[in-house]
Amino acid sequence: MRRLMILLWAALLLSAVGGGAQAPVASVIPFSAGEPASLWWDAGTSTLFIADNEQNQIWSWTDAGGLRKAAVTPDANGSTPAASVGQIVRLADGRLVVMRFGRPGGGIGGIVWVDPATGTGAEVPDLDAKRRRLGLAAGPDDELFGSYFNSAPGGGLTSTVTRVDLRAGETDYASGFVKIVGIARAGDTLYVSDQMADTIYAIPARGPVPPAGQRMVLAKLPRPDQITLGPDGSLFTGQFQAAPGSTEPLAVRQILRDGTVKVIASDPDVSRPSGVAYDPKGRRLFVANGGNPAQCFVRIVPIP
Repeated sequence: MRRLMILLWAALLLSAVGGGAQAPVASVIPFSAGEPASLWWDAGTSTLFIADNEQNQIWSWTDAGGLRKAAVTPDANGSTPAASVGQIVRLADGRLVVMRFGRPGGGIGGIVWVDPATGTGAEVPDLDAKRRRLGLAAGPDDELFGSYFNSAPGGGLTSTVTRVDLRAGETDYASGFVKIVGIARAGDTLYVSDQMADTIYAIPARGPVPPAGQRMVLAKLPRPDQITLGPDGSLFTGQFQAAPGSTEPLAVRQILRDGTVKVIASDPDVSRPSGVAYDPKGRRLFVANGGNPAQCFVRIVPIP
């Protein structure tokens, strides 16, 4: 009897502790409203925010409440259809900031913010609407870094990291990239996902920034997409498009502190992953999967 009681107590203890991780209550968040493009996990409220690529909308999701519409973002002149979007971040005052990529053919690229509590929002003023914007990161002091890319003289692309002021616009911070699609900040380091260079760089968030060709390469991997901070100094990234000549399936990858790259999920769990957000308490990764109307969802991946 005493042995049985000990075994029962051990089982209950393991169940309560859960191995130090909170098991996710769902493996997929269905998303029929549009196309999930980018994600932000707010640890303070245990809420996932989802920026929609098609409806000028931001959605929130919680374990208890499920999926709800949180806000409608401003669009240029209220025009439709909506513009594609880039990364989303949440500021300390609750405002959500989203990069606006624009539409096919160019134009209406920008940066918008919205306050879900009041429904108010605005575009960041004095921006070049022809720039394509995707990457966005917020520091602990709400200091914002963004990015844009343009056609380069003679062909190809050229991309730049910027500082973003919601009231005054953007100023160039570090140039010489090809196509930045994601940014993440950890302390005084900015991680820059350069999709067309198949590279994730690490540059200082406090200048001076080394010139192109002398910057720290954290990892080389096929077509990295948006990025988010993970456990133990790691990063996560999606991969929305295949690299030329590669036979590897599109995948979600973890980049460890030493630059080691690990595949976390691939087809059929994800088919075209882009935006990522990490829940450190629950040790789970949220992955936006879009690009195909039949496979629009947010995948939840447990992280050991």
